[in-house]
Amino acid sequence: MNETSRVSIEKLNLGRLPAVPQVLLRLIEACHQVDVSFRDLADIIQQDVGLTAKITAIGNSPAYAQWNETRDFNHLLVVMGLDNIKTIAINAAVHQFFSRFDVKTGSGLGLIWYKSLWCAHAAKSLANLTSYDLPDEAYLAGLLHKLGQLVFLNNRPDSYSELLTRQQADLAMCELERELFGVPYHEVSAAMVMEWEMDSFLSDALLYQNEPADRLLEAPRLVRLTNFTHKLSDPRVDRETLYAEADLLFGLTPSVITSLVRDIDDQVEKAADALGIKLQKDDNGEIEVQVETEAVRLELARRVREFALLGGVRLAPGDEENLQQFLQSVLSELNILFDMDRSLLFLLDADEQNLAGTTGRQVSGSRVAEFVIPLVEKRSRVAQALLERKVQGPFKPMESNPASLVDQQLARTLERDHLLCIPLIAGGRRVGVIVAGLRDSDLEPFQHNSGFMPVFSSTAAESIIANRQIGERTEERLENARQWHQREARGIVHEINNPLGIINNYLHVLSAKFKDDATISDHLNIIKEEIQRVGDIALRLRNIADPQHIASVSVDVNEVIRDLAEIFQASYVKTNGIAMDLDLAQNLPPIQVSRSSLKQVVTNLVKNAVEAMPDGGSLWLYSRDHVNIGGREYIELGIADSGPGIPDEIAGKIFSPVESTKGGNHSGLGLTIVKNLIDELKGSISCRGRAGGGTEFLVHLPRRLGDE
Repeated sequence: MNETSRVSIEKLNLGRLPAVPQVLLRLIEACHQVDVSFRDLADIIQQDVGLTAKITAIGNSPAYAQWNETRDFNHLLVVMGLDNIKTIAINAAVHQFFSRFDVKTGSGLGLIWYKSLWCAHAAKSLANLTSYDLPDEAYLAGLLHKLGQLVFLNNRPDSYSELLTRQQADLAMCELERELFGVPYHEVSAAMVMEWEMDSFLSDALLYQNEPADRLLEAPRLVRLTNFTHKLSDPRVDRETLYAEADLLFGLTPSVITSLVRDIDDQVEKAADALGIKLQKDDNGEIEVQVETEAVRLELARRVREFALLGGVRLAPGDEENLQQFLQSVLSELNILFDMDRSLLFLLDADEQNLAGTTGRQVSGSRVAEFVIPLVEKRSRVAQALLERKVQGPFKPMESNPASLVDQQLARTLERDHLLCIPLIAGGRRVGVIVAGLRDSDLEPFQHNSGFMPVFSSTAAESIIANRQIGERTEERLENARQWHQREARGIVHEINNPLGIINNYLHVLSAKFKDDATISDHLNIIKEEIQRVGDIALRLRNIADPQHIASVSVDVNEVIRDLAEIFQASYVKTNGIAMDLDLAQNLPPIQVSRSSLKQVVTNLVKNAVEAMPDGGSLWLYSRDHVNIGGREYIELGIADSGPGIPDEIAGKIFSPVESTKGGNHSGLGLTIVKNLIDELKGSISCRGRAGGGTEFLVHLPRRLGDE
């Protein structure tokens, strides 16, 4: 794709693609059924190019990062949830109802729908026939191969619809598109899919769909499948040429291809009948499809009206695990409703003096946290939106006069030329501001849908207030429960440690008395191992009182170390003849961290140190405050031992899964687990040899949120 094509694509409005109204009606109806399955929803959605593209794009966004690698469309819908799917369907219906589409443009939309669905079914059938491992991916490629034409139709409904209804050869159509838009449809299709960053050759398949077959002999199977079925769906392509390409690319005979075409025709006709869409075929095999009718528009209007009466899109408070996740869902809702994929959310502080960056879409949390904007007149359009209680923009910060530096920084952070500042106000109560970044091509669609913005902003503000209140009450209950369980567990562990201490004292006496008797020494070692098992049970008992899901709370690091040291003293340390020394910094502040993860880290490092000193030695645990690394402040935890140190051959890969050098039942995964846990805590770990011999591990944890 050349630079001219890229520039032309940037001028196009790539969002708010039209959907076939009949598919929308079926989807809305299905979403309101109590017993609807995600498979049913997938079957409906995957009959429409625009809906499938929208959901696939959202599913491959950072909000669903852990699911980005899935190619199962049904699984993707499960992850997104019924509420999000319903929101997408309703808003597509609203957009379709208020669009510029009519009977004439509906004919063009119908042609794109028919050819896309035909090619999708053909690609999947051919994938199964040729034993391609991912037939659903082939279906997606076939469905999206005309995606660029849908973009053109959305940008120029009248002129492009006229081009479509001429039904001319594909290569001739590409030349006309280049004259009208500066780029052919298949390059637009490929560019849009490339933005989704899928682990697939899907973008290539769309880009090379018009290439001659002899250039694709070494191409990935998906590229060949899409190329051939695209040509197969065009009645103007010579059949003998197609038969030759089928043999060249897949080794298939003409009779197989003829049978395949009949089957696909039947499948698409059945799909059209089920949706109430009439297909008309002329003597030359050309299809006429009309999807925009007065009856369909009236039905869409009725559904939109019903939806409005039901109260619109609601952001359900209390559904998220914590406020941060809920705020992310607000930005996801903004993207679904208005195609604003880059945004920041600022919340007003308790004193109503500053707007603090709280969360962002496609912006890292550490960068968001750097923004604190005073609520002062004429300092920033962000603050001005809340002060004036009205939307600011869209505007270009780089061209503003006088220019606000923070507004310019926000535009650079969001990597967009235009900013839109949306105040969040509910019942007169100021909550915050959403700052969205827009491209030039986003401006016209926003103006078209701006009437819905006040409904969204007030709904979002109400939901944030409600979720905050629920979150505060829930956090208070969890903290009270945690403290009670901690007190109970501490008492039980203390009771366990008393007899363990007595047993350890006797073991030392007996070990000295029978040190020359190998049999008795073996028995004493078994007793030592069992005492260590009791210590492990005590550790697990403490963890019951501090479940993993109570995460990111204020934790006293020194208290955690002292509590663990009490258990280590009664089990690992005395049993192995080890002297333990604590050196904890005074006035160490509580930090936001998962208590259970922190305990797991310290426990693993201490057990690792003890196992390195089977004949006894010294163990040091210490904490330090105000450790500056790269301009950020961290708390430092140190665990050091006087053992033999780490062998040179594994020093460079100590935090990677390796075969343990300790023998026995050791897996070699202990330090890997520690590294993974510390990564989750946004901290770091390093290891070094001690001057006097032994090993020292240094753990650094952010002193406050945003310092990772």
